[in-house]
Amino acid sequence: MPRSRKRTSATGGGTSVSGTSSSSSHYLAPGGGTSSDLARLSRTLNLPIDAVTAIMNCGGQGVVGSRSSSRRSAGGGGDAAAAAVDPAMMNVWGDFMNEEMSSAPAAASAPAASASKSSPAAYKAAEEPSKEKPAAATAEAASGPRSYVLPIRPRMRLEDDDETNDDVPAPGLLAQTGTLDASVPGRSAISKSPHTHELMCPTILFPKSILAKQKIAHIAASPTSCHSIAITSTGEAYGWGRNENGQLGLGSTSAVVPLPEKLSVAGEADLTFVGAAVGKYHSILVGSNGYAYAAGGNLCGQLGINNSGLRGVEKFKKCMVMGQISGEGDEDEGKGHVKIVQASAGENISALISSAGHLYTAGASEFGQLGNGETGEYIVSAGKLGYSNCAKFIRRSVFVQSESDAIGGVAVKMMTGKGVDSSGKIKTVSLEDSGKICLANVSCGKTHIVAVEAPSTVGEQAAVPRVFSWGCGDYGCLGHGIQADEYTPRLVAAFRGPIFANNHPESAVAGSNCTLVKTKNGHVYYMGKHKQAGEATMRPSLVDALANNGHVVTAIGAGSQTVFCSTKMGVTVSWGHGNHGELGYGKDEAKSSSKPKFVNHLDSCLVTSLACGMGHTLFIVRDDDEEDAKALKKVSIVEEDELGDFVEQMKAKKGVSDEGGDEPAKKKQRGRPKK
Repeated sequence: MPRSRKRTSATGGGTSVSGTSSSSSHYLAPGGGTSSDLARLSRTLNLPIDAVTAIMNCGGQGVVGSRSSSRRSAGGGGDAAAAAVDPAMMNVWGDFMNEEMSSAPAAASAPAASASKSSPAAYKAAEEPSKEKPAAATAEAASGPRSYVLPIRPRMRLEDDDETNDDVPAPGLLAQTGTLDASVPGRSAISKSPHTHELMCPTILFPKSILAKQKIAHIAASPTSCHSIAITSTGEAYGWGRNENGQLGLGSTSAVVPLPEKLSVAGEADLTFVGAAVGKYHSILVGSNGYAYAAGGNLCGQLGINNSGLRGVEKFKKCMVMGQISGEGDEDEGKGHVKIVQASAGENISALISSAGHLYTAGASEFGQLGNGETGEYIVSAGKLGYSNCAKFIRRSVFVQSESDAIGGVAVKMMTGKGVDSSGKIKTVSLEDSGKICLANVSCGKTHIVAVEAPSTVGEQAAVPRVFSWGCGDYGCLGHGIQADEYTPRLVAAFRGPIFANNHPESAVAGSNCTLVKTKNGHVYYMGKHKQAGEATMRPSLVDALANNGHVVTAIGAGSQTVFCSTKMGVTVSWGHGNHGELGYGKDEAKSSSKPKFVNHLDSCLVTSLACGMGHTLFIVRDDDEEDAKALKKVSIVEEDELGDFVEQMKAKKGVSDEGGDEPAKKKQRGRPKK
């Protein structure tokens, strides 16, 4: 972890992210490109500057064309610069240009072919298929089965765990911004004069009282949830927030559980937890014993307890996972050994990941979010539709791609009708290894889901993990370039190609109507829409305000109308709209931002994990050394005794009657939080 924590650049008093100014006005590339331009492009493409320079100088003619152009340059300077480029990198560009320019007239390559006879050795190596391509790039093009790195592990680590897992967030202190009165979000605005329980900036929760001497290893919130769960490094789970449907599993219902209370499973007194998820009306706990437990509303079967007639349960009950007899030992579906290690939840949908990387879903099917290839739509009565929801967790093992993606295309020709069926739905085909695909993580938005494939190899080469999305496609949140629902996990084709060979996708989170994907090098790609104004982003788009300024993102989160990113240099930014202070800008500060804006109260604090809910945002802030302690001194703290009046008010507050689910929403306007 770097010891120096500072922002790359800021304007307007350090409240907005901006690019650095160019240090040189000397033009180095065609079109007036300066050294700063080349450096920025190098970071974005994850290529050496020499390779970027050669790409720019080729004039769009590919590797062959660039050779002839270089030879025509005065003094042969172009040859010298290009010869320094790694042949493997040049070959990546050549492959790309061959695909994109395959229809170019053959005559155009004749002069270049003639010129190549006297080309430098580096160009000759680039002209022929390279034998030493980058491992990931080679694996992307290689054929054959993938060998996955298994088992998949929980997204947290218990302090007594003998197996080290550096990929999970480091434990730390629990912080929250936004209101603690969970009965308010989506129903009424915050008061003009915030009270103690209305946290307008990130605030450490109960470090000397409820959570004294406890480090938090996992946090759970979701775009539609007004309640939250935190798990300590000892495996204890705490829940707080809205509890009108018994979603906190405490055995009773109430308007709000104002302060964190310890959660447990009846009959499992010694059980520790390694994961949790929360939806709008329900919660899921993942036990260290490999089982999942759920509580709350069950109108759509989202608890996965194999009882569709039960509207809800107020205590955690074991989930029914198809094929699971035991959660212990090595996973083997044939013998009934299925170990659940991760969970995620949306409005009325739940998803689980097993240690073998298998996906299981339960709940609503209205938008295809079950991933079983259909919605099961049927007519209940005149003007009323019903859907074949699923009340138990069933494995989903079919993964598809569009027909155009299968043949290397990048777009569907909607105007000509190519690539779509008679109903206008995109034609898809199953991936060759569909039934063998393993996932590393899954995230549920309001009505859509995104997942990232587990690390794997093809032969001895590392393969690029694939990203899949399905469910409601409003605002392009699935990243397929079209507002259309997907009923089966579909490959997001934009994350293919040489750009991602050495900067592959690692994790993803889903907001209400948007999706974020984080890559190995800390770049973040956005798709969908979470702001009230502006256009939707239909395909994955790099958040360049961060990437162009050298920020390496380590944690991402997306909520109802908010997005957060935290970097390894101790910088946290957010943007979107937050009436209840969930953006964390502070009292008397703006409650919205159209662009990434610094969360000043967390400056220099290392945020290892983020979870965005409705009306609130959660953070895990590292507290391991003196520098962490120094950064935390300026962060606000709230203790139990400061909220006595608020607790009494919440005890007297009556909850809103709710059945624990929503009616089918096809005819409702989407994209806004429901009251």
